[in-house]
Amino acid sequence: MNKFFYLKLALQNLKKNSKMIIPYLLTATLFSMMFYVILALSLHSEFYGRTRGVMLSLGVIVIGIFAFIFLFYTNSFVIKQRKSELGLYNILGMEKYHISRILIYEILILALISITAGICIGSLFGQGIFLLLVKMVGDLPTMNFEISLDSIKWTYLLFGIIFLCTAFYNVSQIHLSKPIDLLRSKSEGEKEPKTKWIMTILGIACLAGGYYLAVTVKDPIQAIYLFFIAVILVIFGTYFLFTAGSIALLKLMRKNKNYYYKTSHFVSVSNMIYRMKQNAVGLANICILATMVLVMISSTGSLFIGVNDLIECEISKDVEASFGSYYLEVNQAVDQNIMNYFKDIEMTDFTRNYNFSLALKLEDNTMIPKDEDETNYSDYYYVYFSIQEDLDLKDHEIAVYFDDGTIIDHLTIGSQTYQVKYNSDNLENGSLDSMFNYNPGFKGLVYIVMEDEAAIDQMSKSIDLSHYGYVNWPQYNYGFNCDLSEEEFTKLQEDIYQIYQDTTDQFEDLEFRYGYSVNFQSAYRQELMEFFGSFFFLGIFLSILFMIATTLIMYYKQISEGYDDVKRYEILQKVGMSHEEVKKSIHSQIMIVFFMPLITAGIHLMFSFNMIYQMFMAFGMTNKAMFASVMAIVYVIFSIFYFIIYQLTAKVYYKIVS
Repeated sequence: MNKFFYLKLALQNLKKNSKMIIPYLLTATLFSMMFYVILALSLHSEFYGRTRGVMLSLGVIVIGIFAFIFLFYTNSFVIKQRKSELGLYNILGMEKYHISRILIYEILILALISITAGICIGSLFGQGIFLLLVKMVGDLPTMNFEISLDSIKWTYLLFGIIFLCTAFYNVSQIHLSKPIDLLRSKSEGEKEPKTKWIMTILGIACLAGGYYLAVTVKDPIQAIYLFFIAVILVIFGTYFLFTAGSIALLKLMRKNKNYYYKTSHFVSVSNMIYRMKQNAVGLANICILATMVLVMISSTGSLFIGVNDLIECEISKDVEASFGSYYLEVNQAVDQNIMNYFKDIEMTDFTRNYNFSLALKLEDNTMIPKDEDETNYSDYYYVYFSIQEDLDLKDHEIAVYFDDGTIIDHLTIGSQTYQVKYNSDNLENGSLDSMFNYNPGFKGLVYIVMEDEAAIDQMSKSIDLSHYGYVNWPQYNYGFNCDLSEEEFTKLQEDIYQIYQDTTDQFEDLEFRYGYSVNFQSAYRQELMEFFGSFFFLGIFLSILFMIATTLIMYYKQISEGYDDVKRYEILQKVGMSHEEVKKSIHSQIMIVFFMPLITAGIHLMFSFNMIYQMFMAFGMTNKAMFASVMAIVYVIFSIFYFIIYQLTAKVYYKIVS
């Protein structure tokens, strides 16, 4: 026998089954390209070890794991569709060993083509992708994409292992099956699926539990902890309901005689019962992938778009500096030296204030400090003390603003009791200090304006802070705009730090430590753009990956349903239905089946809104309207793409059944 006989036969098989093989080959090529590009970017000399490099490394792990799972999953579908063909080889006298050799040759050919093509395409388009990333993170596009030998090696290694596993699976399917079973694999009759009420109820419970966690969570930190629990519950609930719940619902519809015994309903419900049995897992996979795309693009896109709001909230001026300690005399000495230094700097929009913030609980008009052992802040207000010259306040008089509208006439803090001269009803939020940053993890905000620095110092000294769990010492804050180069900014930072150090060195035996900072808006912007830009870039890349997977699942589903519906066409026409009635009935079923995941994904996205928004608040993002708008736009755009994918894959289906 010709030594290239099995290789030629493998090539003929790949060509003959091109309708199933080519999409699988293209997907493997795209996956290997994406893995190679992201890995090469993470190992880039300008990225490695930086925030963007770490983010990309996480993407490498996600793509690697997903590629392994999905390529193995789609291979199992392809080999299932080819079982009768392989069984025929066995019936005609070819031994299982010879069939295994053919399958191994096929996998080897697919592996070499897809991995090599993926690396070549990645190298070709790598520079464009690299410049996109550089643009998104805010750097100037002066660097070049680096072709890394390590990334080539790891790409061949990972996808080599994936194809090796698929080869082992394919060979095992041949050796574990009888020839007659392989031959009949596509012609075996199907039993009606049983109603699995326990799985249906469990699915409803999982989905309800996940939705409940997402809707009721109010604390950003708690939202981060509960997010993965909610995701797992929703995933399991989706699989259970698509697998068992859909069949249970269809059988309930069949029991309704007034509904069921109509021509269109009779055919649709009967066929849908069997269709859901075959395709429930695939539809659940589409739904989960669609939800992942929607959540990922909505979240990363909102963070990227809202970065300017976050910058303005955190650092509204070109330069912001602060110094704080327990001792008023230290604060005032630093303030005097800093103000003298600022006289020689050309600046605009200068602001200066003195403040003190901590967490306090309100009980009977008394503010109670938070103990350091208590980890829950949800019952405590974030209380922010400051001074404001335009308010006429005298000794032991304060102005108080509660963001929840609480009204009080007096307030006790520590050993000091104050009369409230201005309350929430006559002190507008807009008049409050613009430099204030609110931590959303607390119950709410209380803004208290006092007479002067000495009043704040006296109040802070009256509180026992020895076991206090959250405190920012009384501090001076400065902010201004100025036109300086990067080197001048660096020198300014060094000068201010030196003033802090020299001034505090004049005081001996300070029992409590002090804190200080100098922040530049430009540096903070670059830091955020590097994080959120890399995050958004990774979100786009992974969403493309999931969209490819969604497309492939839909494509293979259309093929499998097309071959099944050829027989249904014939049977339904034999029992008296016209060609148009049959076609209309099957078309409506396909529309329901394929758009069910999109509708369910939209419901998942809607319920996830609150939880994702709460997590955004942990980042300092509070623009709920912007996030809602982005989420709605992303869902509409995804729906359009989904419909286009459906139309393209449906052509394959109609070509088979016509």
